[in-house]
Amino acid sequence: MAKFGDHPSIPDALENLLSDLTVSTVFMKADCPPRVKRGHITELEVVELEMEAFSSSAIEEISQGLEITLEQNSDTRSDCFVEIDRHGCKVMQIGDLRVTISWPPFSDGWEMIVVRPVAQPDLDDYNLDENLLKLIADLQNQGTLVSGMPGSGKSTLASAIARWLDGEGAVVKTMESPRDLQLPQRVTQYAPLAEDEHSRGSMELTADILFLARPDFIVYDEVRKTKDFEVFGDCRLAGLGLLGVTHSASALEAIQRMIGRVELGILAQILTTVIHVEKGKIGEVLQLEMAVKAPSGMQ
Repeated sequence: MAKFGDHPSIPDALENLLSDLTVSTVFMKADCPPRVKRGHITELEVVELEMEAFSSSAIEEISQGLEITLEQNSDTRSDCFVEIDRHGCKVMQIGDLRVTISWPPFSDGWEMIVVRPVAQPDLDDYNLDENLLKLIADLQNQGTLVSGMPGSGKSTLASAIARWLDGEGAVVKTMESPRDLQLPQRVTQYAPLAEDEHSRGSMELTADILFLARPDFIVYDEVRKTKDFEVFGDCRLAGLGLLGVTHSASALEAIQRMIGRVELGILAQILTTVIHVEKGKIGEVLQLEMAVKAPSGMQ
């Protein structure tokens, strides 16, 4: 379980790049000066650091150091693990750090991207109006999407909602890949489940297990592919409270992403609310409902 602001010892070359607490992302590409994304979520900027470029061997050495860190901590910490390991790419969770490493032939050179949260607001910090707070309090009976562009703070809001519902006594579980939400220890975070050690994991299989676990509420981070929307719809029609996190430029576009992936006639039964996040703040809320009326001209 990743904890905000906490990770085990990592190579000094990387730790030094993270010494500025406003840095949320580190970009390292072989033979290029490193860059960082820093600042408050409302005013993020990408800055190229005035230092020598990392060579391929230097990035590979840092990668090897991170793997040693994983080996030393995987048995004692639940937030240190390899999430994805494929030919040419690896994604690791090391405490509050999500590390993505790629190398040839997948990428044209060695690259490492490190992402960490720089804030952990509670639901009260969003200064929600009374109507929206009542809506969130009833999320256990709804299907909700939190939408936003990459880096807008949508997963941060989803984490805050999950922590609040957990504090209110709901049984909360998550479906994530990678598992990097900042949540209480008792909230179990599930990855895609594989049938055996040689097959690739599937959220469809994960959902099968969660039906048996009988949670009150599930956070699905992230809903992106057609199969994700189908699993989202299946869970909702089974009566589970669900909050999905999806990429979109607006709340309307989040709805459009679901149209065509589920039957239009049951869209309002699956998706009831869309909360759109912009620069860490709730910018728009849309609610869906089904309305039936007699065709025009009929008595």
